[in-house]
Amino acid sequence: MLKDIRFASRQLVKQPAFTSIAVVTIALAIGATTAVLSLVNGLMVRPLSYREPQQLVLLLQHFKSQNLERIPVSPPEFKDYEARAHSFEKLGAFRYTNFNLAGEDRPERISGATVTADVLPLLGVSPIRGRFFQPEECSLGRDDA
Repeated sequence: MLKDIRFASRQLVKQPAFTSIAVVTIALAIGATTAVLSLVNGLMVRPLSYREPQQLVLLLQHFKSQNLERIPVSPPEFKDYEARAHSFEKLGAFRYTNFNLAGEDRPERISGATVTADVLPLLGVSPIRGRFFQPEECSLGRDDA
């Protein structure tokens, strides 16, 4: 094995262009691998930075007779849970939705979520400026923000 290493070293010294290309290729591969693994670690491996994530629960419905699973809870059912569930510190609801973001150029379709007033404080986040909406500001018939 030592002979092979010496032979490879001599060949690399004899051909500097090939050596340079090989070194650059290896450096790019290591950099790309590091970037991808950092993203995977940050987005999928590390736990989310919510306050007490082990205390969070997602409620979903199953309708076995219709072969439907993982159905979100409807707004009236959420209101029933909110009124009757006394074992939880707080309850919040969210729904993924799309929005139109309009500016000076063409409107752009973006993905987001509609959330109740308790969701963000429940997750332990705080606004950079201002305050969160209060629950009474989120009732039906109120002005949109």
